[in-house]
Amino acid sequence: MKTRISLGFLFVSVLYVGVFGVLPAWGDDLKVTLENEVAGITPDMKILASEQGRLLGNGSPGMVAAASGYYQKEGSTAESSYFSPSKKSAAEKKYANAGFITSDLAPVGTVIKLFEQKLGTSGPDEFFVDIGRRQGIEKGDRFTVYSLDRFIYHPVLPGRGEEKLEEYTRRNGYKSRDLKVHPGKPVGHRVLVHGVIVITQPGDEFSYARVVQSYESIEPGHLLTPYKKFEDQTSAFSQTDKSIEGYIVASKGDKIGILYDDFIYIDKGWEDDVRPGDRFEVYSIPYIMEEPVIAEGDDVWDKLEPKKIPLLPSVLGEIKVIATQKKTATAIVVKSKIDMEIGHSIRFKRSRHPG
Repeated sequence: MKTRISLGFLFVSVLYVGVFGVLPAWGDDLKVTLENEVAGITPDMKILASEQGRLLGNGSPGMVAAASGYYQKEGSTAESSYFSPSKKSAAEKKYANAGFITSDLAPVGTVIKLFEQKLGTSGPDEFFVDIGRRQGIEKGDRFTVYSLDRFIYHPVLPGRGEEKLEEYTRRNGYKSRDLKVHPGKPVGHRVLVHGVIVITQPGDEFSYARVVQSYESIEPGHLLTPYKKFEDQTSAFSQTDKSIEGYIVASKGDKIGILYDDFIYIDKGWEDDVRPGDRFEVYSIPYIMEEPVIAEGDDVWDKLEPKKIPLLPSVLGEIKVIATQKKTATAIVVKSKIDMEIGHSIRFKRSRHPG
């Protein structure tokens, strides 16, 4: 009697489950169901080291199987919800694309050929670079891809004349066509950072490479420098008082009116004790024109010019240094009252707060 009751109860339970759309699994069917629900490691999956993650899709990083234990099949789409970037990583990605000004960056290689008649790439297709095992290159080596934008001259400080400019050109390895006679002091080339690539198959003199991170389109002729991960150090500031004054010498994209969140470049670097996290006020000094006083009967009126009378400085905004070079630094505008411009003065802000 008890056996009949138990079997009857089991039969009713099965019918009940079937009504609500959940099918029972028996024997081998249960094994198949579990294998479909729990992702296993199959022969076509590759466990990638954290420093060898590859780009899956156009400009978006794919899943990397590292210490976290995530796995990704070749060609499948990563779930972006699993990889929500932290504030720091988002800032690092943004700052890494800010660019900088330098006069002594020597390339170690060049992007020489894309495939399928492409003019540029953001990944994930492979392309050729002109470095290989003869230069000590190994599979997995990473390089930053950059290009030299226009040459920057100081908007305020005067240059030293054409003869000195030619000497500067030879000393720093620039071609004569890169520089023109300019009244401003030579500062250096503005460098545009296009992305990061990884060597996928090294040859003796040429190698295959693939995009790991893309900020701008990577094209033949773009230059390579050894990769160094950009780390946001702007929160690690000190309260040390400094006496540093300088100028804004350029902006990213040659913006005329510089506002909040724009990238700018200043004429002070780590040689001047500038460090990431340092904050500067951007200011201008308004003035009034005082007409010259001419004595009665004096005929030198046309030889005199109005005199500029400076007023109190007017603070236009605030910038935060995110990276430094020897004689220049890259900064981001964190406060702006009105438009700032190339040539405006900056001064170290002694009372600072993080963020």
